[in-house]
Amino acid sequence: MPLQEYNKKRNFDDSPEPKGKSRESKTDLKFVVQRHAASHLHYDLRLEMEGVLKSWAVPKGPSMNPEDKRLAMMTEDHPYEYKDFEGSIPAGNYGAGEMEIWDSGTYEPEEKIKGKSDDLVMRTALHKESLKFKLNGEKLKGGFALVKIKNSKQENAWLLIKHKDEFATSEPYDAEEFTDEDSKVTAYLEKKNQKKDNRQTNTVKSYKNYALSLARAGKVSDYIVPMLAKNAKEPFDDKNWAFEIKWDGYRAVADLREEPQLYSRNGIDFSKKFKKIYNHLKLQNHEMVVDGELVAYDHTGKPNFQLLQQMGDHPNLNVVYQVFDIIWLNGYSTEQLSYLQRKELLKDALKESDYIRYHDYVLENGKEFFKLAEQTGLEGIIAKNIESTYSRGVRTSEWLKIKTLQTEEVLICGFTEPQGSRKFFGSLILGTFIDGKLTFSGHAGTGFTDRSLKELHELMTPLIRKTSPFEKIPKTNAVATWISPKLVAEIKYTEQTKDGIFRHPVFLHLREDKSAEDLKPVVSEKMDPQPTLKPKIVKEKKDIQKKIGKQEVKLTNQNKIYFPKDELTKGDVVAYYQSVASYILPHLKDRPQSMNRFPNGIDGMSFYQKDAADETPDWVETQEIFSESNEKNISYILCNDAATMAYLNNLGCIDLNVWTSRIQNLENPDYLVLDLDPSEKNTFDDVIETALSVKKILDIADIEGYPKTSGSSGIHIYIPMGAKYSFDQVKDFAHILMQMVQKELPDLTTLERSLQKRDKSKIYLDYLQNRRGQTLASVYSIRPKNGAPVSMPLEWKEVKPGLKPTDWNIENAKDRLDKKGDLFKPVIGKGIDMLKAIKKISE
Repeated sequence: MPLQEYNKKRNFDDSPEPKGKSRESKTDLKFVVQRHAASHLHYDLRLEMEGVLKSWAVPKGPSMNPEDKRLAMMTEDHPYEYKDFEGSIPAGNYGAGEMEIWDSGTYEPEEKIKGKSDDLVMRTALHKESLKFKLNGEKLKGGFALVKIKNSKQENAWLLIKHKDEFATSEPYDAEEFTDEDSKVTAYLEKKNQKKDNRQTNTVKSYKNYALSLARAGKVSDYIVPMLAKNAKEPFDDKNWAFEIKWDGYRAVADLREEPQLYSRNGIDFSKKFKKIYNHLKLQNHEMVVDGELVAYDHTGKPNFQLLQQMGDHPNLNVVYQVFDIIWLNGYSTEQLSYLQRKELLKDALKESDYIRYHDYVLENGKEFFKLAEQTGLEGIIAKNIESTYSRGVRTSEWLKIKTLQTEEVLICGFTEPQGSRKFFGSLILGTFIDGKLTFSGHAGTGFTDRSLKELHELMTPLIRKTSPFEKIPKTNAVATWISPKLVAEIKYTEQTKDGIFRHPVFLHLREDKSAEDLKPVVSEKMDPQPTLKPKIVKEKKDIQKKIGKQEVKLTNQNKIYFPKDELTKGDVVAYYQSVASYILPHLKDRPQSMNRFPNGIDGMSFYQKDAADETPDWVETQEIFSESNEKNISYILCNDAATMAYLNNLGCIDLNVWTSRIQNLENPDYLVLDLDPSEKNTFDDVIETALSVKKILDIADIEGYPKTSGSSGIHIYIPMGAKYSFDQVKDFAHILMQMVQKELPDLTTLERSLQKRDKSKIYLDYLQNRRGQTLASVYSIRPKNGAPVSMPLEWKEVKPGLKPTDWNIENAKDRLDKKGDLFKPVIGKGIDMLKAIKKISE
């Protein structure tokens, strides 16, 4: 049963994926690469073999550059019919998200064997775990290899490698750059990204810190505890071990999966303190989580921890993020790969700069490497087993730190009175944890400067307490003043006695990046690759049967929270749409509906669905339309009455997205749309200025345009076309209008569609909404944003500075409609004379 695992993972009553059966492979073997936006974006390579599609998930996508070795994780077999699958996989299903075909064609073995079919040759190669084949696709051509990674702790880890041939390139290759312009997956991702809120931070320290900027720093809400190393006394040589420099800096994790984060091992936010590094992290090409050390260098190029602590005194300090490990890449955890495999992926994925560096290693020769570290004045080396996986929050013997100096991190538990000419205090009273208990470990009376004596005393004074923090009060070398053990110091020493006392300890510096908790023995803490949010408390489930028009509509879970911050429910959404039904239905009637579903509200997973499900009630009108991209008919829902609108709301459709044409004349849109889409640095007043420029152009053309708020961050301007022109004609006319606007406002607007290339301070003049099958949120739709804003028509006199896209929402939209009426009614009326308009703007 080759498809047993595939079928077991899927609910075919809910997912549109083909069930399929195995079949006998024909002469021309097929391949497909599907671009899949699930929890994260990745590519799926599928090769027809043995009557099914053998499948590998390629996080970074295939490459035509032979230097690239792409990780490919083998997954379950898929049915042959899957080679044609594109579309939305509903939430709650395995692989939920959007999928499209990125490339497809035929393939064959690189070396054919006389008397054996291509299928048999490939099956034999698969058994040997080394496949060599030629792809005959539109994007992927020529020779490739799929090679199993030997001795990997992840049984399904392979490498996809391009062979050097006439189709290969030596230039950097990113599969994303070869995505189709009208990609549904890209549209899905852009929609999804608009809903991401910046992660919250909270205050972590209440006491004054040695570095004041860190004392004010927040702690990120979800953070990864990095893997830690145990101490080793002596360096060693071993062919199974790799060796790295032990940096004397701040350990830091960079999480680039959503909004970039840079934080310490205990979650302190470093993004503001190390702004240059944080900004360079935003320029990385991949979603990943990496582990490394923030290192400050002095004028000789030597790491200097004291300089790192005194950044305020050294604004031009050279700080570099030395990245030495990767634990997440483009949708997949890399934690179970070996050390060497992770290093290979990291080197390939990391984009280096003056501020971000890949940290290399040496193999086997630990003793010689340690000598070099001593000679150059480095703190020591780290030894790492080359087969070690990454274990979060664990101090493991598979990583060992070997120091050139005997140093230790200790807690300051008090101080003694100063003697002679010394001011502020005499020595620090030190403590460490032994068997989980805070234990006295000696005094440190040397290593201070006048400045550090004063600053340390200022930090300790607010922490003074009457009682000793130790269970057993130790005998000190002078009168003691006790403090709460919150400050961590690093000392150097000659040796440590059996009862934990340091001999000849010398104060080096404070470690403001560490807390008392960090000095306790580390317990293994396995964390999910993506931390799970705590479930929100929802009201009691409420299902009702409601008669709307002539239909009985089942409305489920009406108390489910759809807008958590506004405490608005699914029932509130249904009620709003019913209250404005007479205004919105004329704009929905006979238009194919692309369902944008939020079954768990705006903070939950969302997905697009075009095809009506099999369980769609018979009374809901549908229309089959052939999709050239999918090569099949799609059954679209038509929202022609209030009952259907309630049915869609109940499915999680918060906004209602429709075609610009109707089923009676699918190839001719009823209106043209100009979408003014601001970038992240634009204000809404910039959008208003652009809209008024559009109005100026429309006045020249002697045509009427009808503005509305998008309900999000932009403005849409609609022009009635009366279904008299084709999509291409309407799109080309929209392009002409937008070119004129761009000429009027060259410093504020752009026609550059690519988000990567677009200036972040310019408004995108989007005319491409005028394509066949393109859908937009209808006028009067609630938008899935905090505040539940509504897309609202405007009078031109209202388009002026001070207007906000959130001025109208679920609470006040009905009142405005009752007062103003349907300002958008002319949009679906008689259209303009486009040729006459073109003539006027050409004069």
